[in-house]
Formats: sequence, C-alpha cells, structure tokens
Amino acid sequence: MQNNRHLAPSGAVVGISPENALVSVIMANFQGASFLEQAMRSVLDQTYGRIELILADDASDDDSVPIARAIAQGDNRVRVLASEQNQGPAATRNRALDAARGDWIAIVDSDDLIHPQRLSRLLSAAQRQGADLVADDLVHFGAPEAQGGRTLLQPLAMDRPMIIDTAMFLRANSGDPNVPGLGYLKPLMSRRVLGRHRYDTRLQIGEDYDLILRILLDGARYVLLPDPLYAYRRHGSSISHRLSVDRMAAMLAAHRALPPMTDPAAQKAAAAVDRHLRRTLRYERLVRDIKARRIARMLPRMADPAMLRRLVDSLQDRRRRSAAQGAGPATGPVACEPMPDPAEAWASAPASSAAAIAAEASLGRTALPPDAPDWARWLDKAVR
Repeated sequence: MQNNRHLAPSGAVVGISPENALVSVIMANFQGASFLEQAMRSVLDQTYGRIELILADDASDDDSVPIARAIAQGDNRVRVLASEQNQGPAATRNRALDAARGDWIAIVDSDDLIHPQRLSRLLSAAQRQGADLVADDLVHFGAPEAQGGRTLLQPLAMDRPMIIDTAMFLRANSGDPNVPGLGYLKPLMSRRVLGRHRYDTRLQIGEDYDLILRILLDGARYVLLPDPLYAYRRHGSSISHRLSVDRMAAMLAAHRALPPMTDPAAQKAAAAVDRHLRRTLRYERLVRDIKARRIARMLPRMADPAMLRRLVDSLQDRRRRSAAQGAGPATGPVACEPMPDPAEAWASAPASSAAAIAAEASLGRTALPPDAPDWARWLDKAVR
C-alpha cells in the first residue's frame, strides 16, 4: 500500500465539538431476535453518551419488536420503528435515516457487537483528521468459515489511519485481490455529507457500498482506522454474502447509473468494477442453470474458460473453509498492543492479533496474555 495514503494527525475541525455532537445509531432488523438484545446493549453501553439508537424492524414475525420495545421502555435514547410490511434492508435503513436527528450517523447491524469506546474513538478521529466518514476494522466471527480467524482489513496490515479515495473504494468491488471489500465497513458519517443520499432500494446486497461510493463521488473525505472494534457476525441467516442473478443484475445497473467520473484513476477502477460485475453475473447465470439442470443453457456457458475457473475456485474455496473449522491448538499467548489515542498510530498492526483472538475464542479457548489490553479482552468475550 502506498505510504502517501497514511495520515498524520491534523487539526480539529471547526464546528460541533465531539462532546456536543449527537450520534444517531441506525440498526435495521429482520428476524434477528436471537442476537438483537446483545447488539442493542453494545450500542447503549457506549462510553459516549450523546447517542440515539433507532431500531427499524422490517416486519419481523419473531420476538424482535417486543425485545426492542422492552429495551426502549428502560432507555429513552431508543426509538423503535416497526414496519407492518417487509420492504428489505435498504428501505428499512432509509426509514431510520429519515427519522435520525444526529449530527453524525452510525450503522450497526442487529446481529453485530461494538466495543464500548468505538463511537467515541470514531468521532474523535473524524474531528482530528477532518474526515466526513471514518471506519474501523471488522473482526469476523460466528460462521464456520470465520473460525479460522480473520479481519476485513488484515490484508492491508494497517498500523495507522489511511485515506480511502474513490478509486481505491471502487477497486474494493472490482475483484482486485489486493484490496479487501471496503463496502462491508460500517463508517460513522457526517450528516453534512449524507445529506439527501439514501440507500438504493433496488439493491438486496451491496447497498452499503453503493451509498458510500455516491457520497465519495460528492467529494467526502474518508479515513480508515486499524482499530479492531467491530465484531461482525456471520451465520446461516446472513444475506450480505448471498449472490444471485437478480441481485447481481441490480448491482450492475446501480453501478452504471453512477454519475460521470473525471478522475482517471477512478475511471479505470470503475471500468474494472463493470467487468467484474459482468463476469459475476455470467457466473451466477451458470450456477442457476446447473442447479436447474438446464443442459442446453449450461454447456455454452461452461465453454467460457473464465467460468470454468470460477467453478473450480468455488469448489476449492469450500474445501478451504471446511478445513478451517479444524484449527489446531494455540501456539501461545498472542501479543496484543494497547490502543493508542484516537487516530494515532499503533505500535504494530493489530489485525493479526485480533484474528488470532477470534480464532481461539471460536473454539472456546483463549489466546490472551495475562496483561492483555481492554480491546483484546472485549473481543475475546464478544466473539465466543
């Protein structure tokens, strides 16, 4: 990664101070009763007090709404928006965004967990770095494929803040193996840059990526932190990783509806995204035909060498994920650096340590040394 993307701390932004800003936390939910209370409590337990939590339920028929309303009765920072008709994640989040009163907006999924200092650190970092959006690392846990231990930003080996420009954000959706899927991140967003932007309700997956990309195209400044303070749960009900022909077609249409780009690097990255989405759409059509045993359609698609390679890669990936479930014994305590002040450099990149902690915790073990810092102890407990 280019060193000139790393940031030195800058002066504070003139305007609302971190102590006075109201943060609206948006939590969309559908059939999430199993994890909902944990997720809501992790937001309400933040050390930063000026928050409102807007729980938008998408016509769940489980106990989600009663759980949320019971929490709201004991905490006036909580508002529950219950829909009578299922509309999908984008429309559900849009209802919450329209109701939000905060100076900053945070997105937290209803099955995830956040560190008690997360919002405070993100807000302080945004002020110090002059950022309109600021995000931290996601630590995967829950599903068998997450048990090997990994974080989203691990490939970047970050030990300090980094600027994410439009070209790099586009590359994250282009199939480039050197850039992780930045669209999965859950940034804190300034209301000023969010403006009238809303989620594209045509999208069932990729709606986060699409929204942030359109905000970046309007000139927003995006800063990424290495802090591993968001625990990202994967489970059988998750839809964020499920592709289909219709979902890929919608993503391609949304990409082609983006406003024109003048930056050459962004134009090049956007063209790569278009190629990647078209290839993925072709592959999903092939998968659909294989499942339906449509031989007449399947054979011509399999004549494409790129599609055959994709099928082989998919089978190999399944075997790798299955093998990851049998992680070996711990090799000893993991070295865990203490968290620096918000937006300061870490002594070393924390992602590998966070991944090792999550891997051991998923197996009911701990890799923590006796003097482990707070963030590591929180993560070890959160992902069990």
